[in-house]
Amino acid sequence: MEKQKHRPRIETLACPYKDCHRYAEKGAGNLTVRKVYGKDHIRYLRCSACAHEFSERKNTALFNTKIPEQKALSVACHLAEGVSTKGTSRLVGVSAEAIRRLRRSVGDHARDLHEEYVREVEATAVQMDERYGYVRSKSEPFWEATAIEPESRLLLGFVGGRRDQKLIEELMRSTKDRLKNPADLVLMTDGAKSYETLFASIFGSAYRPARKGDRGRFPQLRHRINRDLAHLQVIKRRQGGRVVEVSPRVAHGSHKRVNLELERLAYDKPNLSAIERQNATARRMNAYLLRKSLAFARTQQSREALGWFSGVVYNFCRAQRGLRVALNTSEGRRRYQQRTPAMAAKLTDSIWTVADVLCTPVYAPGGTG
Repeated sequence: MEKQKHRPRIETLACPYKDCHRYAEKGAGNLTVRKVYGKDHIRYLRCSACAHEFSERKNTALFNTKIPEQKALSVACHLAEGVSTKGTSRLVGVSAEAIRRLRRSVGDHARDLHEEYVREVEATAVQMDERYGYVRSKSEPFWEATAIEPESRLLLGFVGGRRDQKLIEELMRSTKDRLKNPADLVLMTDGAKSYETLFASIFGSAYRPARKGDRGRFPQLRHRINRDLAHLQVIKRRQGGRVVEVSPRVAHGSHKRVNLELERLAYDKPNLSAIERQNATARRMNAYLLRKSLAFARTQQSREALGWFSGVVYNFCRAQRGLRVALNTSEGRRRYQQRTPAMAAKLTDSIWTVADVLCTPVYAPGGTG
């Protein structure tokens, strides 16, 4: 019975072939179990609409893995707790190379899962920041830029690479695509110049000024910041490795819009507390981010894979005390409902397990249906 615990219901699966008119359509009644195979009793399904046959693990992180299911789940749980590759290998009894292969698969699946579920997020404030790390050796810096919605603490965006304007632009554009109404937003960042330079062109509305006279070139496009948009920078001045002064600055928009948002978030003064706390949590969940450690990534692909996986586990599996809500009627000694960031953002209605993350199929947009 233990092997059936993480088995998804047939109603939650769909045909994974894009040429099928039932592609990605869950609960359509077109799937039947043709056989069960392997030590993990994996179901082999058949689609009556297109006659394709496929494993129930298709489009999941465990597809085509040779590691037993329970060991694969144990490996994923260890990685999500910040255990190194070699440490996980010793604790679980799986070779380090098998763990690396599974980690790449888990990372790709986590990225696709994030793309599918983190959409149309209702947010009026977003905080962005970058955290330092390295890959291959300590002489090759690798930064992780992230965006978070401070009220639900939902991790919206994740981008890795060199700390330059391209990294910041990719983070800002990917975050904008996940918001339901990006025209009503207060962006909170540090004092990096790239945020101020890119904010108007990414979140503002483009317009072309009228040409003076009948000759000459048309003026270049400009960008307008409407009254519901604002950009707040929290600039820190350091001395001897310590922060000695914090000065807020409204780079775009009005002070009135910023003050209204700070009041809604119950902030006494401008700060980046949500993203700073998530940075600390990420360093505990990711072995590659542990300070003064030898567990560094040897490839950028491994670094990004573990970053995506730990981010999805943070969003969907980790309940936070600050997000709990009181129950209308107490259930015994239970008076609060624990919530994850995904639950607080109304993306899910329950706390996921790591097994749910690995075994939930992801269907890319497209198909003939």
